[in-house]
Amino acid sequence: MLLKPVSDGSVVGTGTLKFESSILGGVLITANGTNDTTVSMKTTNSSGSKVFEIVTKSPIFVAGPINLGVQVGYYSVSGVGSGCQFYEWVE
Repeated sequence: MLLKPVSDGSVVGTGTLKFESSILGGVLITANGTNDTTVSMKTTNSSGSKVFEIVTKSPIFVAGPINLGVQVGYYSVSGVGSGCQFYEWVE
């Protein structure tokens, strides 16, 4: 397994990221231990199919691979004290 970061550090809010391999390799989630952090990934845009979602109060690293089927993923990261670094699975 080889992971390559696709976000420039930890991100919050919504946006799009390019996955050249079309595979989400993992997410490194920052959380404050008290409030829920919600991280989700959809294909292409906010109307796309949901391919990943997690809710946690604790920092965690979740590994894939999760095939997005497209090269652009739409992320949403929310919660007080939240953040997420996204990684692409590179073979």
